[in-house]
Amino acid sequence: MKTHLRTILLTTGIASLLCAAPAGADTPPEPSKAAPAASTSARAMEKTSLTITDRQGHDHRFTVEIARTPKDRAAGLTHRETVPEGTGMLFLFNPPEAAEMWMRDTPVSLDMLFIGPDGRIQAIAEKTVPYSEARTGGQGRSSAVLELAGGSTEKAGIVVGDKVTSDALAPARHVQ
Repeated sequence: MKTHLRTILLTTGIASLLCAAPAGADTPPEPSKAAPAASTSARAMEKTSLTITDRQGHDHRFTVEIARTPKDRAAGLTHRETVPEGTGMLFLFNPPEAAEMWMRDTPVSLDMLFIGPDGRIQAIAEKTVPYSEARTGGQGRSSAVLELAGGSTEKAGIVVGDKVTSDALAPARHVQ
């Protein structure tokens, strides 16, 4: 029995040595070979243009990533350290639902715009708290939620009732 145990330990030790990292593997990679920063999205998402027309008739244009799938919606803007001005993410819900959002693993403040089936903003959660797990919802069923950099809606004068248009929204609408 002791001989058998010694053989197993010896074999395990040799296997561990063979699987060990090569010399120098514990040194950090050169800057040019380093992994992308946490703010860079590892997933390539579809992008589209989106326009919010305010009550004065001014158009506010954005380029947004589209989160169509449950996996994309779960990932959202998590781990991103910045949301450049004029960009955001559009979460689509088909059929419309009582959407709730949170800020888990999201290090930047966001404005969340809940868009009703009629294409109008039904609620806005401004300057949300980074990393918060408090759930934020709209007023009724939403066809989409638009996330922009925190403070974007205040800066642009965007309010509840403003109209949102995008080719991405058309198939998500089910007015009842």
